[in-house]
Amino acid sequence: MSGFEVADAVIVGGGAMGCSLAYHLSREGLSVVLCERGELGSQSTGRCAGGVRQQFSSELNVRLQRISVRLLQQFADDVGSPCSFRQIGYLMLLSTPGEVASFQQQLRMWHTAGLTEASWVTPDEVGELAPSVSRDGILGATFCPTDGIASPNDVTQGYAAGARRLGAILLTETEVQGVDVQGGRVVAARTSRGRISTPLVINCAGAWAAEVTAGIGVRLPVVPYRRHIFVTGACPAISSDSPMTVEVATSFYFHPEGDGVLFGMGERDEVPSFDVDVDWRVLETIQPVMESRVPALLDAGIRTAWAGLYEVTPDHQPLLGPVGEPDGLWCACGFSGHGFQQAPAVGRILAQMIADRPVDLDLSPFSPGRDLAVSQPEANFI
Repeated sequence: MSGFEVADAVIVGGGAMGCSLAYHLSREGLSVVLCERGELGSQSTGRCAGGVRQQFSSELNVRLQRISVRLLQQFADDVGSPCSFRQIGYLMLLSTPGEVASFQQQLRMWHTAGLTEASWVTPDEVGELAPSVSRDGILGATFCPTDGIASPNDVTQGYAAGARRLGAILLTETEVQGVDVQGGRVVAARTSRGRISTPLVINCAGAWAAEVTAGIGVRLPVVPYRRHIFVTGACPAISSDSPMTVEVATSFYFHPEGDGVLFGMGERDEVPSFDVDVDWRVLETIQPVMESRVPALLDAGIRTAWAGLYEVTPDHQPLLGPVGEPDGLWCACGFSGHGFQQAPAVGRILAQMIADRPVDLDLSPFSPGRDLAVSQPEANFI
């Protein structure tokens, strides 16, 4: 392991979040070693739907995502490669008076937070934006044209290549097996390829984040849940510029994917699991929703399917920043399905915090030490 036994920072996990942080820390002049036990982007990042939205129920998330969108828009100029960010918009379908009242209130907050392009959509306008969607029972919707989808692989590999150009060392097939602490401070990370002396370890291990710190008595409230994604065959009824569409009541969503359509839905009665095998019974629960909301999908057939893991916290908000004790242990995990889209902004801001520079946004409400019992829950949509 000669050449990288010492580093300013060791990052655990090589998904979009870990690679974003490696890139941004390297830009701040820190020596960085990232350890990924598999291949870069091979876990939750590589199994996500690629959605990027700013329509969140908390103002902090709205402001955070506005930064992510800006960074994705200028990704090629900043990082040196494209990220396939397509701003096709997010259309949020509302079918109960409670949803209408909640989203109309959120819309006012979005505008206050600077997301002025988000707008209210009538049922007739839903038909114009997404002709394939049945408007039965739809009372209204919100639409933000600057939301969209990006390539998880392009974002992850782009940040990784950028980090390497800046001097970062990214190790694949390398597992972090423990963290050494002396005098209440992090002093090293123990890996399957040797020990790396460092004063800073950042846990970006996603669904496995709790396992990384368990050995030093740090308990993180991060639990893995399986989520399925299905992709249809060719579906001419849904154009390539059709928006990412979410039915809020069921959490059913879809967006164009090549000549087909990618879709999924939250699963009721979920139990924590690291299982990523596809359970085809899930499709049976989604089909009645498709039949009532987007019947054209039923004729397209299923081309492929996969399952990935959400890293869920009690309030569906991430754990960002120092854990407190031991000194030098930080987290960027617990994103509850939002990690890919929040990675650009979070990587940049955490790097600013670590380098002790002015930050773009105060992330202290996401501190790992917050009282999760009173934190504001975030709707767990794609």
